[in-house]
Amino acid sequence: MSRTDAAGFAETIVWAAGGACLLLFLHVPAGALVGAMVGTAAASLLGRPMTAPPRVYAGLLALMGVATGASITPEALKAAGTWPLSIALLAVATTVLCGAGFLVFRRLGRCDTATAFYASAPGALSAVLALAQADGADMSRVAVAQSLRLLALACVAPFALAGAHTFVPPTPPEGGLTGLAGWGLLIAASALGWLAAARLKWPSAAFLGPMAGSGLVHLTGAVGIAMPHLMVTLAGAGLGALVGTRFRGVSPGALMRFLPVSLAALGVMALVGLSAGWLAGHMTGVGLAAGMLAFAPGSLDVMVAIAVALNANPAYVAAHHTTRFLGLIGALPWLAQKLRPKAA
Repeated sequence: MSRTDAAGFAETIVWAAGGACLLLFLHVPAGALVGAMVGTAAASLLGRPMTAPPRVYAGLLALMGVATGASITPEALKAAGTWPLSIALLAVATTVLCGAGFLVFRRLGRCDTATAFYASAPGALSAVLALAQADGADMSRVAVAQSLRLLALACVAPFALAGAHTFVPPTPPEGGLTGLAGWGLLIAASALGWLAAARLKWPSAAFLGPMAGSGLVHLTGAVGIAMPHLMVTLAGAGLGALVGTRFRGVSPGALMRFLPVSLAALGVMALVGLSAGWLAGHMTGVGLAAGMLAFAPGSLDVMVAIAVALNANPAYVAAHHTTRFLGLIGALPWLAQKLRPKAA
């Protein structure tokens, strides 16, 4: 890491820590995540060099994967019998909200077809940006629309959903390993899961691999460890800070010009997704918070981090966002090819 990057990373930590500490002091739900996100986003818009090494992001995803895996218990597995119906509803809701967002960007925002298409894609941000650039979309508009939607959802969701469920932390299984032995087994299983996911070329291997490893040892009762609240808080704050850095290079003027249409698209997409999530929460019995977070048009990492912070059935939320993520990864190139002649 160069001195410039190291200085930018250090400043990112300062802004993130300041925002996180302020909202934690004010007892804001998921305050560490939201505060770090807002702090680094504000600094980015002010022109400060917000940055973080890719390895830091991978490490934070791994920590969140371990925490999510801890919520995979025998009780959660029994409840998963109703999830296929919920995932089928997710497929329908995703199609509708993407179409609704596309129409808003196309008609109200007067975006070209490619820009409207990629600006309305929920989640899979890295793949969306790569494909958008390859198809000649307006990258500034796509980046602003995607980042604003994620920032708005992450800021509003903790307040809106904090009272929609009970704050009951998962109970560690009795008879499992604790202390150093338990932590050793948990770390080893999570690391092996990460390596296996990377070898199998899973998307988001840093998250899904540790989640699978952690879930296995918790599901079988091999470990009896409660995830430390501080670890979850720090991982959430780190992920929030990284979302804020996505505003780096975006001028306040460009943000304000595209703000109305982005918020209009967010409103339409959120209405579709959250309504379906409300229905799924009732249908499966997971609760409103988990249902709405699972169907929200945001990214896998941030929505799962909020679910972990609010204890809103992280396993359910992760299963749905992972399914949508994989679906988008597979569908986006094909859909882009179909739309490409129209964009010419």
